[in-house]
Amino acid sequence: MTAAALDFDEAVLLKTYSLDTLEPSTWHVSDQDDGGNRGNSATSVADEPDPLGLRPTMASFRSLSKDTKTQISLSSKTFDPKVFLSTVHPDATFADLSHGVTHLKQSIDQRSEALKVLVEDNFDRFVAVKATTDGVYREMRESDEGPLHDDADYGTKQLKHILAQASAKADQVFMPVLENNLKTVKLRSTLGVFERSKFFFNLPGSLSDSVELGRYDVALRDYKKGKYLLDSRPGQLLAFNTAAGQAGSTDPSAAGSAKQQAQQRRVFSKVWDAVEATMKEMQSRLLAQLREPKRSVEDQEKTIEVLLELDPNDDPVSVYLESQRNHIRSLMRKAYDSNVAKVDAVQSVGRLVSRSQKDRARDLQKCVGLVRTGASFDRAIGADGWKAIHELVRSVSETIVGTLPGFWRVAKNHMEGKFTKGKSSSAAASSSSGAGGGNGSDRIFAQSKAWATEALEAYISLLSHFFTLTDVSILARQPLSPLPDWVPVGSCSATSAFYMRAILSELIEAVNDLAVLGITSSSSLKGLLANARFRFTEVLCHQWQEDAKIFYLLEDWTPNTEEQATTLYLRDMAAFHKSNARQAYHIAGGRDTSLDIGGAGSSSGSGGGGAGRSRDLAVPSEFTGRIKAAFLDAIYAFLDGLIQLAFSEYDPLDPATSTSQKVIGDSKLMVDVRDLDTRILLSVTNLTHLSKTIVPNLVNQFQDAYRVKMADDLKTIDEVAHQLDGILFSDFLRRKSALITQTLRNGILSSGINWQTIPKPSGVHPFIYESLLLLVQIHAQVRAVTKPLVTRTILSLVEDLANETLECFGRIPRFGMGGMLQATLEIEFIHQTMAQYISEDADKTLKRVYETISQKYQRAGAAAGGGADEAETLKRELERVKRALMDSRKATALEFLCFRKARPRERDRERDKEREKGSDAATAGAAAAAAASGGSGAAAGERAREERR
Repeated sequence: MTAAALDFDEAVLLKTYSLDTLEPSTWHVSDQDDGGNRGNSATSVADEPDPLGLRPTMASFRSLSKDTKTQISLSSKTFDPKVFLSTVHPDATFADLSHGVTHLKQSIDQRSEALKVLVEDNFDRFVAVKATTDGVYREMRESDEGPLHDDADYGTKQLKHILAQASAKADQVFMPVLENNLKTVKLRSTLGVFERSKFFFNLPGSLSDSVELGRYDVALRDYKKGKYLLDSRPGQLLAFNTAAGQAGSTDPSAAGSAKQQAQQRRVFSKVWDAVEATMKEMQSRLLAQLREPKRSVEDQEKTIEVLLELDPNDDPVSVYLESQRNHIRSLMRKAYDSNVAKVDAVQSVGRLVSRSQKDRARDLQKCVGLVRTGASFDRAIGADGWKAIHELVRSVSETIVGTLPGFWRVAKNHMEGKFTKGKSSSAAASSSSGAGGGNGSDRIFAQSKAWATEALEAYISLLSHFFTLTDVSILARQPLSPLPDWVPVGSCSATSAFYMRAILSELIEAVNDLAVLGITSSSSLKGLLANARFRFTEVLCHQWQEDAKIFYLLEDWTPNTEEQATTLYLRDMAAFHKSNARQAYHIAGGRDTSLDIGGAGSSSGSGGGGAGRSRDLAVPSEFTGRIKAAFLDAIYAFLDGLIQLAFSEYDPLDPATSTSQKVIGDSKLMVDVRDLDTRILLSVTNLTHLSKTIVPNLVNQFQDAYRVKMADDLKTIDEVAHQLDGILFSDFLRRKSALITQTLRNGILSSGINWQTIPKPSGVHPFIYESLLLLVQIHAQVRAVTKPLVTRTILSLVEDLANETLECFGRIPRFGMGGMLQATLEIEFIHQTMAQYISEDADKTLKRVYETISQKYQRAGAAAGGGADEAETLKRELERVKRALMDSRKATALEFLCFRKARPRERDRERDKEREKGSDAATAGAAAAAAASGGSGAAAGERAREERR
């Protein structure tokens, strides 16, 4: 067995056997052995066979406690037979126990026999082990290098040498430590003497540490404690007899004690000088912190309170207020100048970009779309400039709102006596400060109020200078101001209104925050807000009017599927005016959130002139006058734009995406808006819808919101719209009527027809067909473009046709019977064909045509001396005219089908036919009677038609 095999770790050995020492005096049951058995008893006991042989195993005892299991286990050192019998075999009989004893004896005998057999079988091995053990011992004792040799001190010589070396090394290492320990003991005994003065001597260091860490309240507390001890209880600092050094003392050690006290006082003086130097440094730091602008008001107030406890030469409140005043002025000026420079830079870039009227119109079109969708205006023209202006107002407002409240809070707290020198030392000092220090507090407060008022005036002055603000009472008496230079170039009214409202929101929030402070009267702040509102209102009104002048460029003639014969242009126009009116309302000071001018937020409850709204929320009259004028001027400009649209060439804003071919209505008819007639017709219907629906709605919403009466203005707008309608529609009728009247004039007067000598009629002349076919073409054109204008157009053209017919037949000197019958046939053909479109004026005109023909035929009949034969002849000819009329109507039924009035039922059509036959018979009969009495057939036909009506 080698030495390495015998090496072991004492700690491991002790832990293994749960021992406290390598030389135990009593038997100790280790937790490992016992616990291990106990830990496995749950299974070992259950798996062990019953030693008495009464049961196969003890598996039914798994639920027993650990202690019980160890007491019934045969392999446990704490085995108890009584517990075993009472637990394992509580119900066993005497016979069972006798049998168990026999079984146990047999088991023991079997184990003894087995042990004997084991010894007999392995006896030679035991002998061999004994021989080997003796040989090893002999070798260890007799060999020169054996550990049991006499010279080797039984193997301990080398160990003694190693221990001697270790002892020398230990002396070398630990002797200095022991010496230092001795010194430590001496020092500790010395420090024990000064234990009572430990706080005082550590005071300079602790104060420096507290100051460096910013724990000024802790430093102040320690300083006051040290000062109290030094002034009132010096005997507690060091353990010396204070009575020994008193004057007149007869104690022999008095002189030594006095010398000791003097020496101690010098020590105390040096320590206290270091303390005062540290506190002076702390005071300087605190005064420097009072001048730091970024510290919070709470921190500054704490600093002031600490400085007041130190009783500095300079009043910390005055230092803070003066420093803050300079900081507010410089910071506000810096914010203003830097942002003005940014605004100027953006404006300069904007002025370098040349934008045409079309560019502005495209931006306006995009902004109108943004108004409807509520999207951002970031990409609109002038948005960068407006953002820079908004940032200017926000930056300057945040500067004064972020600094002035703290300044004013400290000033008010000082006035109320919160910051008083020596306040914490005694209540009397506080009361005396109210009497003696009142003048100082009043003086500081008056100066602070003057400085705060100065900051407010500077804020108002800076913004007033930038926005060129003037008092509302002065501007209201003058015409609309021109657009100021600070407005971004090219910005439309929608973009300006959006950002001006955002700027006003910043301004209102700042004004409210400043007014709450109560530094001075809020009239100046209210004046700033009112002047800004009025200036922004004028800017919006000016741009509103300018945009309205170019708004006609947005028209691309796209039909509106929701409103027949109108274009989407009207929808954009309505959205444009509603948005500007709503934005002007809010900019001018209307704050009723329940009212949304023309928007989805408007409700029936907000109508009726806004009787339920507070008067305080009403828009002032000065603003209302400006906005109303801009609103009306913009509508008039829009009406003028309709005329320009109709008579100008088709020129879309985006030729790449706009086409002149437009689909009208559900009929899917394609019309070309490059045609002048198409544009005029659409303009007429747009104008009608505008004047009848859109403008009244806009005006009603406007007068409800602004509480003004606009009945006269609405009437004027309607009159102007009527005049413009007459201009547009008259131009269209004039050109179309010229074609029809020229055809009639050529046919009646210039075609070579001799109305006095022509034979009796056999049919209608071609020029009558041509004139009516022109009407058919116009009917088709108007119906395809603007169906609601069909009746109005044909009625007007039929009136012109009737007037031209009267004029032409008035130039014929005489009519013979053939000419009279021919004229009667053609007039009757026109009358019956266009019966649906014969107005009262046209009917009167045709009556005059009959009278004219009758008069001129009467003169011809009187020259010939008519009689009964002539009446018979006229009657027969009228029958022929009737048949010719019927034939002509049947032959042209398809050509002039568009002029027939649709009947809802077949029975009505049959009734109309019967009436027509009856009327024709009446016409023939009346004509025969008139001929017998010397009248003309034309006059008879007219009288019969009158009877029929």
